[in-house]
Amino acid sequence: MTRLALLLALLLFPLSALAGEPMKGTNFFVVDEQGWETGEGTGYWMWHGTGVSQYSAGPFKTGSVECHGAGFWDAEGTWGEGICLHADEDGTRTSTWSRGKGEELGSWEIVTGTGKYAGIAGQGSYKSTPLTEGRHMSEFEGEFTLAQ
Repeated sequence: MTRLALLLALLLFPLSALAGEPMKGTNFFVVDEQGWETGEGTGYWMWHGTGVSQYSAGPFKTGSVECHGAGFWDAEGTWGEGICLHADEDGTRTSTWSRGKGEELGSWEIVTGTGKYAGIAGQGSYKSTPLTEGRHMSEFEGEFTLAQ
């Protein structure tokens, strides 16, 4: 029985060593948004935002962010998906994002990285808030792992 417990402990140890590190921050964008009505109270939208990412958790430095997305709206809310590119002096991180119909929180997933962030993986949630005069804020949090 002791050997079985030791074997299980050795097998499970690598899983705990791969647990993600916390990541948290805010994107501040200037947004160019377009929309087209597709029917009574329904439509399709596209947007492009550029700005700055600031972090309150994780090893990332303040850097640039560029996001693109598209989706639909109707009486129950908006939904869509897109891609974001975060860059700082150490490299880039590319992530996908999506938000379901009428949901307040969306989800994101890091799909690739360059430089110091080569091999990065991560996922989490975000909440977007429109500000004034074509500006937008997106607060995000989640976990990431870097390649060893």
